[in-house]
Amino acid sequence: MNARRWRYLGPVAWAVALIGYLGPWLDHRAAALAWNAYDMFAILRLLPEIETGAVAVNMQALRLPLVALAVLLPVLAAPLARGWRWASALLGIALLALTLPPYPEIVGAWSRPGWRVPFWWGVGGMAATVALIWLAPASAWLRSWGVLGWLLLTGAPAGITLLRLLPALANLHATSVRPGWGAGVFLVGWVGLGLWVWLPVVLPERRGDDGSERK
Repeated sequence: MNARRWRYLGPVAWAVALIGYLGPWLDHRAAALAWNAYDMFAILRLLPEIETGAVAVNMQALRLPLVALAVLLPVLAAPLARGWRWASALLGIALLALTLPPYPEIVGAWSRPGWRVPFWWGVGGMAATVALIWLAPASAWLRSWGVLGWLLLTGAPAGITLLRLLPALANLHATSVRPGWGAGVFLVGWVGLGLWVWLPVVLPERRGDDGSERK
């Protein structure tokens, strides 16, 4: 199996995951409840159940997938010229800027409870995207098991947070609340990124007796 056949799976899966992340993660007949993961962090963290700790969820985990997608961009661009890797890093930094606290909360956010974690996630992610311009092309490990571990580390907490929020929102509004199509599309893209990493490892290139690559 030619591993190069899977080279387009990564960028396509990345785009699908981003579309899913920005799509609604909650399905409810009230349009006001059709929030995506990005909005859920800003809005639902103000619910009394969340503020009082009655519902134990990590709301900050809802921003992790966006951090993950931004950091993965230089890895996706690793086979390209350095100019394209820089362009991918700049796009990643722009996405990471969205995860930073808004003004005026960003003033002193590095030490303020509630904003400290997303602030350092954003700043650390920006530093990582720049570093990966050089590290990703030089390390096959970063493009395989490192990426797979990164997907699990950042995707699983967001999914767990969503599942824990559904019962609380259903009780709050006295009606059923289901995951929206955005969560499903995001999951498809996330699995696609995992396959992009995993398939070339388990299906390495086969070569003929003369050393030539088999199609």
